Amino acid sequence: MTENEERPETKAESTNNVRRAEEPNNTGDASPDDLVIPPTLVGYFSEDRATPSAFFKVLRKNEVKRFRAADQEAAAKLMTSKDPEAERLWSLMAQPSPPEPVYAWIWGAAQARLKEQFGESFDPQDHDAESIFRSLLREISVALFSEKKEDKKLAENILRIVICWLVEKRSLKTWQVAEQLPLVLFKDLKEATKVAQRAVQKGRPGELRIAAAMAALGDQMVKAAEDERTRERNISNDLRYRLDDANRKIEMLRTDLADAKTIISERDTAIAKLEQTLAAERHHWGHDLTETKAEQKVLLGERLGPLLSDAIDALEIDPPAPGTALRRVKAALSVIEEAKE
Repeated sequence: MTENEERPETKAESTNNVRRAEEPNNTGDASPDDLVIPPTLVGYFSEDRATPSAFFKVLRKNEVKRFRAADQEAAAKLMTSKDPEAERLWSLMAQPSPPEPVYAWIWGAAQARLKEQFGESFDPQDHDAESIFRSLLREISVALFSEKKEDKKLAENILRIVICWLVEKRSLKTWQVAEQLPLVLFKDLKEATKVAQRAVQKGRPGELRIAAAMAALGDQMVKAAEDERTRERNISNDLRYRLDDANRKIEMLRTDLADAKTIISERDTAIAKLEQTLAAERHHWGHDLTETKAEQKVLLGERLGPLLSDAIDALEIDPPAPGTALRRVKAALSVIEEAKE
């Protein structure tokens, strides 16, 4: 069931309880646990003396499963005037085992309060918990040391709400909180050391346990940092080896490239020489061909032509003179043999 769904009336919404809430409260001297608190959010925030334990008790007694939408809206408006320092909201969040309706309501209420406090600086859709924490911590860092008691108290409670909401809804790690808080809460390491030493040396058992827990957390952070450093060193060594190997390969490729360029240059030179030789040969062959053509022209036109022409004439006359024709043919053959030599 979602927070915005309606549900049938429970004992918390019975007529008797409503009537009792409307009746004057004459218990001015009663202890907080003896107060008559309506089992609603409005009942808790409207009664200044209502404690979380007393409120939880009345919720369990009336078997409240969820708060009605109208009650939630009214409580949101009421908190502006009745809980300006967010003290009562934080008191509900700080309880170890809140009832089901409080647990279901508190996170949305905390988110709305943070949005009201920080405006555009707070984006509930952002899932980078560490980034959100750093940003909001900067926003309230000045107010944490304000001389105005109200401003300082509000900043402290908002800081607690920020941490609690981020741990619950964005899985903010304890060591991420521990890393950022000293930068804001202490001026320098010396001041932080004095506070830690006082807690260990003269603090109450609870403070000593917290100091021991933070020391254990610090050891965990150091170990995590060392593991990360070892991992990064291994990655760095692997990358360095790969880089050296790549540089060697690059150098070999550069050598091969230089050799290839030398071979190409030598072959280009050889090709150029061959082209020059070919051009010279072509010129020479052209000259020889011209001479050959001239010689053939002389051979055919001036020597063979007349002999063959005389042979034909000797065969065509009447009567033919085959002897003469034969002599002219033999003379032509002789000229051809001379030309072949």
